[in-house]
Amino acid sequence: MSAVIYTIIKEFFVNIHGHAVKARIMSPLNAVDTFTFQVNLHFKNKVASDPNVPASTFNSYANAERHLLGYLEAFQNTLDLGGDIAEGTSF
Repeated sequence: MSAVIYTIIKEFFVNIHGHAVKARIMSPLNAVDTFTFQVNLHFKNKVASDPNVPASTFNSYANAERHLLGYLEAFQNTLDLGGDIAEGTSF
């Protein structure tokens, strides 16, 4: 399996209930029409033990950014309703 090198296109830093959440939108060097994002923390609903980890790739930067911002909004809403935090990608 070969290594995949990503270009980091944009980074976001937000503070949600005192937790520093870092996120980035990336694109592989060998597939310029593919975008993905990763976050350093994931949220868990009150009833779920597994964290809500996004695992999607997008064919446009706009779609990746829209889904990332939607994920961060869902993160905020989940913590507002008593959800919990799980560790995510370390970067």
